[in-house]
Amino acid sequence: MKRGLIILLLAVAASTAAFFITRNQCQCGTRLDATSHDGETMLPELEWLHQELKLDDAQFEKVKALHLAYKPTCEAMCMEVVAARKKLSHLASQGNLSTPELDAALQEQAAVHVECQKALLRHLQQTAGLMTEAQARQYLDAMLPQVIGVAAEPVSHGH
Repeated sequence: MKRGLIILLLAVAASTAAFFITRNQCQCGTRLDATSHDGETMLPELEWLHQELKLDDAQFEKVKALHLAYKPTCEAMCMEVVAARKKLSHLASQGNLSTPELDAALQEQAAVHVECQKALLRHLQQTAGLMTEAQARQYLDAMLPQVIGVAAEPVSHGH
């Protein structure tokens, strides 16, 4: 009995942590409050990239195109995260926290979060590939802690 309770508590803790990690990642479709000079919808972080990383115009156009191409994937992932969260919440609210259905919902939510993170990591790698080595290092140093959910620590590059 103790083992089952410990496993359940660990699963709940892991899903809670995953919720907070992906809550900020998967808001692609809800933060459309910046527009480019040509009226195209873009996310605020694109302007940060352009200015903070000192991207030239050609780099910025490629980054913007890649970002906008990723947007439908991000939005689809967001919908999956929300659906998994709602399902888990509904099952948990029924009071019995040790059912096979709840266990399956926890597994489903964890799998969705993993897929979301993997897709976002691929997108970050593609974006960094459009930059100089120094720009890419600065970009990844800023973004990776947000994506993998760790405290902001410098990323080691073998130094």
